[in-house]
Amino acid sequence: MKHKNKPINFKIRYNIIAVLTYCIGIILLVQLFNLQIVHGNEYLETSNTRLTRESVLKAARGNIKDNSGTILAGTETSNNLEIYKSKIDTDTLNETILRVANVLEKNGSKYIDNFPIKINPFAFTYNNEEREKSWKKANKLEENLTAEEAFYKFKEKYKIKNDNIEETRKIITIRYQISRGRI
Repeated sequence: MKHKNKPINFKIRYNIIAVLTYCIGIILLVQLFNLQIVHGNEYLETSNTRLTRESVLKAARGNIKDNSGTILAGTETSNNLEIYKSKIDTDTLNETILRVANVLEKNGSKYIDNFPIKINPFAFTYNNEEREKSWKKANKLEENLTAEEAFYKFKEKYKIKNDNIEETRKIITIRYQISRGRI
C-alpha cells in the first residue's frame, strides 16, 4: 500500500507544480502583452520625453599668471546645448530651434552660422563662383539658381511654415548645420 501512494502523490505534486508554472507563465505573458502592445506607445512617449542628461562640472581653478601678472593659462566658462530629435514632428522641431536661437541671441550667445545665403538683400556669401557652384552641386541644387531661389528651396526642404524671413533663416541655418553633422 505504501508503494502505491508514492507514485500517486508524486503525480499529484508534479501536476500541481506544472499547473502553477503554466498559470504563472500565462500571467507573465498577459502582463507583457499589456506593457508592450496595449500601453507600449504611451510608455515610449513618456520615455522619450524624459530623455535628459545631467552632468556635474567641477569649478574652474582660476588663472595661472607669471610673476608680472600676465595670464599664461586661463579658464573660460562655456555652455553647450544639445537637442535630441526623438519622435517629434518637423513643425515642433522647427519651432524649438527658433526658440533656442532667439534665447541664444537674447542672452548674447552665438550659434554657428555657416549657411552661405544672406538675406535683405538675398545674396551668396561666397567670393568666387566656383565655390558657389560646388556648394550648389553638393546640396543638389540647380546651377543657375539665384540666392533667393536656393533659400526657398531650403525652406521647402526643411518644411518651414514660418513666413518671417529672418526667423526662417535662423531655422535653416541650424537645420543646415545639423544636416552637415557639424552641431
